[in-house]
Amino acid sequence: MRTKTTILAFFVFVSFACAQTMKESLFNMVSNCYNAWKAVEADANDDEDLKNMGIPFGHITYAIPNGYVETSGGTSLPPSMDECKAKAAAFKDAKGKYTYVKYEETSCNYYEESSASRDIKDVMPVGFSLDSFVGNHVEKPSTSSFLLTFDIPKIGTEMEVHLKMLPFGLAPNDVNGLTYKATGEINKKFGHMSFEARRCFREIAAHVDNATLLLAAEGKYDEIPPKQKQIFDNTIKEFGNGKVSTKDILLIANDLKKISDIYSSLECVQMTLKWNKQTARFEIKSKGPKPPAYSTFKEFLKKGVEFVGERC
Repeated sequence: MRTKTTILAFFVFVSFACAQTMKESLFNMVSNCYNAWKAVEADANDDEDLKNMGIPFGHITYAIPNGYVETSGGTSLPPSMDECKAKAAAFKDAKGKYTYVKYEETSCNYYEESSASRDIKDVMPVGFSLDSFVGNHVEKPSTSSFLLTFDIPKIGTEMEVHLKMLPFGLAPNDVNGLTYKATGEINKKFGHMSFEARRCFREIAAHVDNATLLLAAEGKYDEIPPKQKQIFDNTIKEFGNGKVSTKDILLIANDLKKISDIYSSLECVQMTLKWNKQTARFEIKSKGPKPPAYSTFKEFLKKGVEFVGERC
């Protein structure tokens, strides 16, 4: 009887130790967000008015049997609405080892990240890239990119991933034409992506016709009709503050046309990935439908593009 009790106690200890290890590993994946809102909570507790309001600044929730954790909370004191969210899950391989996968975002500063406890290239399907979403190869833009976001599952080993266009002007690190992280850093190559340049381009795009925008994207400024060209010149003079050139606008148009071409070639913007325990990586299970189409380049710019600086 004593032997059975000892064995039972051993298994209880091992199970407890494993659970603790998983909990710690899951916490490490979401600790940036957790620490951010806990710091704000601590600052609020030092303010008597905020402390008396009893504002809930955040939460963290574990589901250890499922290998899942989520946390969210405010990252700045009221009345700001800045917030972070982070979710992570554990995926077990055939050798009993875990790979931890995370998605994290903040509401205002363009920070989004899909990551794993191992090199993301070794976790995603073999050869996975932006081309996995497109029907044919298209030229990649030089500044903006497409971000892959993870919909972390609370239960099970299937995970949806979503392809989204980043706000134009960010400088992400690409992996085979696809980025898994946006930090809010402005692309250094495009120094003209100032507030003035973005505003000029938006104003021009709103007031010229689609044919003019296509000519601009091809760098054929001289072929633009005089009345349409006058809109270019007047807008740059009015909103450029001497910092924006016609060349800047043409470069922006060229990059956005490349992004538009990629979007038009997308077979889907959502996939379901299934975890393969034997290979310790995901594989594509299914693809979602083709995204809604834009009838013209001008409509794409109006409805499909977000520029840096337009949030919060």
